[in-house]
Order: sequence, then C-alpha cells, then structure tokens
Amino acid sequence: MISRSRQWLFRLKNAMWPGQAESELGREVRSHLDLLEDEFRRRGLAPADARAAAHRAFGGIAQAKELHRDARSFVWIDDAVRDLRQATRLLRRSPLFTMTAVLSLAIGIGANTTVFTLANALLFAAPIGVASPNRLIDIGRDDRGSFNNLSYPNYLDIRDRATTLEGIYAYLPAGTPMSLGNSGIVAERIFGNLVTSNYFTVLGVRPAVGRLLDVRDNEQPGASPLVVLSYGFWVRRFNADPAIVGRQVQLNGQAFTVIGVTPAGFQGTNVIRVDLWTSASMAGVVVPKAGNLSLLNNRAINSFFLGARLKPGVSVSQAAAELETIAGDLAREYPSENRGERLRVMASAPIPGNLLPVTGFLVLLLGIVSLVLLVACANVAGILLARAAARRREIAVRLAMGAGRARLVRQLLTETILLFGLGAIGGLLIAREMTSLLVLLMPIIPIPIGVGLALDGRVIALTVGLSLSAALLSGLVPALQASRTDVLSTLKDAADGSLGRVRLRRAFVVGQVSCSVILVLGAGLFLRALQRAATIDPGFDPHGVELALVDLSLAGYSDTTGPPFAKQLVDRLRALPGVQEATVATTLPMGGSWRLRLTVPGILPPAGQRFWEVNGSMVESRYFATLRIPLVAGRDFSDADRGGTTSVAIVSEATVGQFWPGQDPIGKVLILENGSNTSPGRSMVVIGVAHDANYRSLGEAPHPFVYVPLQQQYSPQMMIAVRTAHGERFAAEIRSLVTSLNPALPIITAQTFADLTAVALVPQRIAASVSSTLGLVGLLLAAIGIYGVSAYMVTSRTREIGIRIALGARPATVVAMVLRQGISLAVIGSAVGLALGAAAGRLMRAFLFGIAPVDLVTFVAVAGTFVMVGLAACYVPARRATRIDPIEALRYE
Repeated sequence: MISRSRQWLFRLKNAMWPGQAESELGREVRSHLDLLEDEFRRRGLAPADARAAAHRAFGGIAQAKELHRDARSFVWIDDAVRDLRQATRLLRRSPLFTMTAVLSLAIGIGANTTVFTLANALLFAAPIGVASPNRLIDIGRDDRGSFNNLSYPNYLDIRDRATTLEGIYAYLPAGTPMSLGNSGIVAERIFGNLVTSNYFTVLGVRPAVGRLLDVRDNEQPGASPLVVLSYGFWVRRFNADPAIVGRQVQLNGQAFTVIGVTPAGFQGTNVIRVDLWTSASMAGVVVPKAGNLSLLNNRAINSFFLGARLKPGVSVSQAAAELETIAGDLAREYPSENRGERLRVMASAPIPGNLLPVTGFLVLLLGIVSLVLLVACANVAGILLARAAARRREIAVRLAMGAGRARLVRQLLTETILLFGLGAIGGLLIAREMTSLLVLLMPIIPIPIGVGLALDGRVIALTVGLSLSAALLSGLVPALQASRTDVLSTLKDAADGSLGRVRLRRAFVVGQVSCSVILVLGAGLFLRALQRAATIDPGFDPHGVELALVDLSLAGYSDTTGPPFAKQLVDRLRALPGVQEATVATTLPMGGSWRLRLTVPGILPPAGQRFWEVNGSMVESRYFATLRIPLVAGRDFSDADRGGTTSVAIVSEATVGQFWPGQDPIGKVLILENGSNTSPGRSMVVIGVAHDANYRSLGEAPHPFVYVPLQQQYSPQMMIAVRTAHGERFAAEIRSLVTSLNPALPIITAQTFADLTAVALVPQRIAASVSSTLGLVGLLLAAIGIYGVSAYMVTSRTREIGIRIALGARPATVVAMVLRQGISLAVIGSAVGLALGAAAGRLMRAFLFGIAPVDLVTFVAVAGTFVMVGLAACYVPARRATRIDPIEALRYE
C-alpha cells in the first residue's frame, strides 16, 4: 500500500507539470482516489473511510490544484531564467549587433530621460523638507488668463475668511536682493524672501537649528527684525556655527536677529533659491519702494503670491469654489482696487501659476526626443527581423520538436527586453551627463534658480517603464512574425520565402526615415529661425554694452538721496577711459518693463478699465544714445528735467499710433496715475518720440512704451549700462567705481547686453541644439536601416543576381537594381516625413520668428540630404552585387 501510494504521489507530481491542463490534473487525481478507494474496500474498509484517508494522504483535489498553480509559477520563473541566459549568450556572440542596438537605444532613452528629469524638476518635484506636499495649493489672481500676485490686504481678508484651508501664507514670488554687511565694509549681495509669520508652520518645516518664524512673531510693520537662514547659506557664510542663533546681522544697514536655520535642501515651494527669510512686516526695510509700507497697506499693489494647505478631505475644487465666493465679496467691498478679477487655485508646483509656456517648451523637447527613440526602436525591430530570418532553421527545429508558439515568443521577447534593459542603463548614464550640459546652457539671470536635476525615483521609474514599453512594442512584431515560420518549407529550403517579413522590415525602415526627416527638418527650421533672429532689427544695439544691476535701497538711499547718487554715478561712469556713453534705467529692452497706468485726456480707456496700461521705464539722460535707439522727433531728456520742474515723457512710435495717429505728439499730455483714489495723477508733457524697440521678445509687434526721467520718477532698483569704445568687458571697472562711491552698495548681477538679449533665444537655441544632435543620430540610424535592407536584398537574391550576370547583365544594370530599392525607401520615408513635418511646423510657429512652417529652403535641403544618404547607404551593397560569381551563386542556398 505504501509503495502504491508513493507511485501515485509520483504520478501526481508529474501531473502538475504546466504542459498538462488543469482539468486533466483533476481527472488524474480522481482516478488515483478511485484506485485507493478500491484498495481500501478490498481490505475491508468502508468507501467513506477510504476517501477520507485519501484526502488526508494527498490533501484533497483543491490542494493539489493549488500546488499545481504554484508549480506553474515556479516553472515560469525557471523558464525566464533560462531564456535570460540564452539571450545573454546570443547577444555575446553578436557583439556588433549588440553594441549598435544598445548604443542607439541608450541615446534615445537617455534623451527622453533628460527631458523627464527637467520636466520633473520644473513641474512635479516635491519640495524638500515640506510635510504632505500633495495637500498644498497655490492661489493667484486670474488676470486675463494669467496667474498673478495678490495684495497683502487681500491676503489678510482671504486668510481670515477661508474655512476649507488649514492655513494660508503669503510670500514674495521672487528672491529679493539684500545687502549683508556692516557700515564701511564692502557689502555682500544676497537674496532673501519676505514671508508671513505662518509660512513655515503651514508648510510643516522643522528647523535644523534654533526655531523658525511662527505665529508668536509680531506682524505689525517693522516689529519683527528676525531672519531665518537657509542651510546652505549657514554653511557657506557662517561655517555651520551652531551658535549663530541670537547673533545679529546687518541687512540693508539695519540689525536683524538670527533665530534659526532651515533643514538642508529646503528652498520653499518653488525654484527660487534664497539665502534667508524674514518677516513680511519688514517690507519697509528690505523691499524697494516699501519705505512707506505700501506693500502692506495698499490693496491696489499686488506683490504677494499665496499658498495654502487643504484641510483633510477637502478637494482643490471645493477650496476653489469657496475662494471664488470670497473674491466676489472683495470685489464688491473694494471695487476700485479689485477690478473683478477671479481667484485661481492650482496644485502647488515649483513654478507657481501659468505653466503653459514652460509646459509647451517641454512638450516640444519631448516630441523631439521621442522621435529619436522611435527611430531607435524601428532600427532594433528591423535588425530583430533580420536575425529572426537568419535563425529560421533553429526556430523551425524548435517548432518541429513541439515548442509552443507562446513559449517561442516569450524567448524572443526576453532577448529584446535584455537589449532595452542594457539601453536603459546606458540611457541613465547619458542622461546624467546631458543634465549637466543643460545647466551649462542656462542663461545668466538676475534671480537665483535652484532646480534639482537629479535622477530621482520618479524619473528612474519612468525610464524603466518607457524601456519596457518600447521593448514590447519593438520586439512583439518580430517575435510574432518569427513564430509563424513554416516548418516544412524552412527545413527543406534555406531560402526565406516570407514576403510579409520583407515588407515589414521595409516598413520599419520607412518609419525610421520619416522620423529622422522630422528631426532634421525641425533642426533646420530652428537654425533658420536663429539666422532670421540675427537679421531682426530690435530697435537698439546691444553689442559692446556692459550691464550691472544695483539696488540703491540696499544701501539706504531714499527718494531724496537716490536721484542725486544716480546722477553722480552716471557722470563718473562717463568720465572713465574707454567709455563712450553711460546711463541707468529701471529696465532695458529684453529685460522686461514697468506697467504704467495712464490717463490720456480726450481718449477713453478700453471698456471696463479706468486707465490705460502701457509698458514703461524710468531712465537717465543719454539713455537713447547709450542704447542707440533713434529719436524720430523732439528732444532727449536733459539735466534740467529733474524734480521740481515740469514733468516730461518720451513716447514710442507705437504710442503715437495708439493715442494720436496723424497728429504731432510733441506737447501732448499724459497723466501718470499713482494708484490712489484721493490724490490726482501727475501730468507729463511729451517732449520726444523714440523709435520702437523690442522689450519682451524678438520679433514682437510694436506696442506703446513711455519713458520717464529717473530724476522725476525715482526707483531704487536700476540697471547700469555702459557702452565702451571697443566692446571690451567692463564689469570690474563698474564694480570698482560703485564700491568707491559706497562700499555698502553691492552689485547684484553683471553681464553684457548681448547675454541679456540671448535669453530670448534660449528656447530656440536649446531646441536647435537638441534636434540637430539627435537629428544626426536619426540620420545615421536611417542610413543603417537602408543599408541593412539593401544588403539583405542582395544576399537573399544572390542566385537571381548571379543568373542575371550569367545572362549578360551589365554592372550598371545590377547597381541600378539595388539602388532603386534603397532609394525608393528613402523617397517614401522622406515624403511621409516632410508631410508630417509640415504639420508639426505649424505647432512650432511661435518659436520661428516669422519663418514659414513650410520653409521651401529647409524642406528641399532636407529632402536632398536624405536622398543622398540613401544613395550612399545603398552603394556598398550595390558594388558587392556586381562582384557576385554566377557559378558560386548557383550553388548558393
């Protein structure tokens, strides 16, 4: 009985092999039970006792089935290990194929990973040191679709009325330049931020040293001269001294007390990197033009961004609905300051507000790098088809020996997944280097940006998922095609008679060429756009001009002491050797502008608005001569245009067209509103007309612009502009002069005007660089694909070509036959790529500076390039075809 039971147990284990159907296992076990039942009956036991004994012996049919399923899973793992080993051996035997495929995949995956990393840092990265960042939201003013700042009084009302939020904080949206140092010592320029006292509490930040600002700190104006240092600044400037708490530092000439240090890596919820934080109550000390505390008590001055934390169980839409109601109440209560704008609520992001420009640029880059990956996948798929054709005898033998089609497909897919896994590893290594290059390509900007481009878990997961998906898409079709091999015909004849396989490989090559054409076409359009940008007249001459940004409020200058110092600074700059012209201005072309509210006598503003809003700048005399902006009428500002004299202004040609078309603008009056409902605006007499200049972007349409003398409309933050005789760098001389005039006044940034204007071309330059580099890769892969198809055609038709040569075909005829097939692939792929490129070009219109999306020069050049590449790729197989020996060809199998 025991030996019989062991025999049945052995048969039961064999029955659990995955090749058996589960129903067969059940029948097998039941038959064993019947035999066991008969045995027990012969021994005098009741059938019920026999069946109970059988259930105890084998655990029952249900347990057997469970064991069967476990065995199946273990067999799958065992199969996967064997397939992986075999795939590794096969790839090791074909080093050239492996190296080519892995390198092309690594480039495509690496480029995509780089863009993923950039998008993650700019759009999705969770802030370091913040508790539950998924519950944070950004609140802004919806001004004509833009996400804009709010005033401090409005913040207070929203904070007190909202019930769906745990807490609402406010902060200045950009780093505020500050002067660190004692009187008489050369000041160090740093960047700080003004935040409300509950800022760190709502974010859930814990200090590394000391404490942070909280509700215990007085929010009355000027009552809390306290600072919190960033961890990096604490280490860099104070050598991580733990005794820093309680020490005083001089900010803008006033003593502040250090109360704590933030945790390492914390920089708030956005990409602006600052050195310290101080209370918003100190706006009168650290913010330009805030000496009268207007940032804190004027509801019309929108300077703060708002953030909040949702209460548990509250959704973003619920909070948005409540804030919309509050916004409506504020618009009714304060109609003159709140002009009916709605509040927008968005999930907290590293770049608060309107992400459309950033997202659009990232989508453009993602489209470019995705094309490279498609080219690489098509290339690998084509090579896999060729390898499957070469292994057709092996596959036929496997099928003849009983291998299932699904089992064969799994084995072939394992080889593909291994290839893509190696490509993913190489792609991660390439991405690490490419992100470093992106940092080098970043332009010089006056605000410190802290963007972490590390390959974090989210990016690695996306890369792995992308690689696996691409492997399945690229390897599934070749694997299915290979598993359809006709066993009998393949074992009888070595020739591959699968016409579908040949057509499929040609389709992959056409796809490669099409994607490569789009890449090269995009590169050509961007290069043409950059060439066009160089010919655009921006209305000024940036060459040979050195710039330096200063903020007189950092050294304690006021509305009365600031203008004389600015005049003295300009006079001293003009006296330096090698200086042709010098001036200062609040903003320069391509560097932004101020928004001025104007009333134009006799001309009503647009419906629903109380004022005309135009761009403007406060400038010193000789501004137009320094930047070489022509004056088309009237005169320039002079030393006589100072405080206490008749207020004057110079307008752009577009301003004349807007307000006084066909009239003489000289002597016309503009009223500069001051934002107050009680005091009237200041009347300004137009004394000149300046040529239109581009202030926001190259190629923009002319728009109204108003220039006001700095001596009559003071602003402490100003840009120094010095034009030198020979265009040499002049930053050291400017810095030395400023230090000699006032050591407490730091230079915030220094750069050339050409660098400033180059910022406007950053998207085009990056897109052109990426698409050009990857376009060359795509072009090479397309050439390899065309070469592979042509070489395979020559090999598969060796006997036919030999017969043609034996019958008297000339070498030129044989070459033409091979070239015809390769060129047809290039022509078809180019035609498809040009058609898709024409559609894609319309999506890039905003980046092309007037270049037509269907630019004839670019399209013809790209088409000609790919035809030439097709000819070159087919030439070697064509030459080899002419050397075929007819006698050897007739023996060819």
